[in-house]
Amino acid sequence: MDNSPDDLIVTDVMGVLHRALTCEGKKVQKIVEGLHEGSSLQEFRQAFNFWATVLMYHADIEDENMTSPLTDFSPARDNEAEHIELGELAESLNEYLDNHSSGNIERNVKCAIIALQQKQHVQLIEALNDVLEVLNHEIGKTKILARTIRHLYAKIINLRISQDDHFESEEALVLPEVEARLSREDKKKLTRKLLIDDESDDPNWVVDWLFEKVIPNERDIISRVLGNVS
Repeated sequence: MDNSPDDLIVTDVMGVLHRALTCEGKKVQKIVEGLHEGSSLQEFRQAFNFWATVLMYHADIEDENMTSPLTDFSPARDNEAEHIELGELAESLNEYLDNHSSGNIERNVKCAIIALQQKQHVQLIEALNDVLEVLNHEIGKTKILARTIRHLYAKIINLRISQDDHFESEEALVLPEVEARLSREDKKKLTRKLLIDDESDDPNWVVDWLFEKVIPNERDIISRVLGNVS
């Protein structure tokens, strides 16, 4: 493979997106840390809702356009029984390696990688829902209790850990497969979908957010990619 700028186009964009999402998580955590009994939740709700919106859009694009094409092992994310099966598959990688012939090892490793990716997406959704449950419990209340602040803090920490774990495993395991298996055109299509939301009234909302959030050299990466995929 040559060393043209397009070779790691998905990895470059994912790195920028992951760092920006990590910053959103830190921002929300900082807001929680500043709450006290009687505080308004308005600032927290706005920051959390935006973080959740970006994170869910990112996960949905991954599921639809990145994870499934990697192998013919592409289970649906919305079936609880399959989620359990995926978790068991991810945890039994060593058993696969021990019990299968060398000809099947590569496929089994890839199955386990996809299983882990899907399982972590489920964990992210569950962590998001945990925060929403706390917020929904506070609807209509005039002031926030100290107990609620403690609950929110714990849920946000859990969500940040789930997000960071997912990003780390994706960068180590999934993105190398994407770069190796997808054609250059497919990579361009994927990166465009990660950055441009064609179903939104404001298709450039992800790009606008990134340009406000990231450092100059990362803005250069996004601009270069957009110039290649638009």
